[in-house]
Amino acid sequence: RYHTFEKNAMGGFTNLIYFKNYLSEQSKSLIRETIESCGEFELENDLDYDIRVKNNGEDCPFRIYYSDAEQDEDFDSESKAEFEKKLGFIPKCYIGFMAWTNKKFGHKFIAELMSKVMQIENGFVDFSAAIDPDFTENREKIRKFVSQVGGKIMELEYKTGNDQIWFTHLADKEFLNNWIGHKKFYIPK
Repeated sequence: RYHTFEKNAMGGFTNLIYFKNYLSEQSKSLIRETIESCGEFELENDLDYDIRVKNNGEDCPFRIYYSDAEQDEDFDSESKAEFEKKLGFIPKCYIGFMAWTNKKFGHKFIAELMSKVMQIENGFVDFSAAIDPDFTENREKIRKFVSQVGGKIMELEYKTGNDQIWFTHLADKEFLNNWIGHKKFYIPK
């Protein structure tokens, strides 16, 4: 849950980009080209990739996958209602971006790849956790911090394992690009 980059290199993270509509074949083709330009890859189907990127002579593995939100059992009625409330629509599909480790390079690589994808097809990044670089766990302090980054950012609420309500951050491409350049940038997990 806390981001200590090199000390805790295991235990990666997943971010999603949600799209209002299904991706066109042209968008998918451009996204494929973007992903495939990043490193060595194995294409399983459509937009499901295992990729390896070299960083300082080290292989860094990532997984990128496409999912139809309507077919996703985890995208339940509560999740759909929260999207409808916050965005005014229920996304049709999403692309997941997984890093298998929690290294600084992976954070930057995934964020920049998501930014490139959002230049092709506009969507909203689900960081899958709250952005809290100072580990405050204080909702008001977190809100104040993220509101200063710039761009659109929203809270998506969910029930934790012990039935408490917490939230993840959902952001537009302007926020993502500003966040990448921020001195406290990291990907929460």
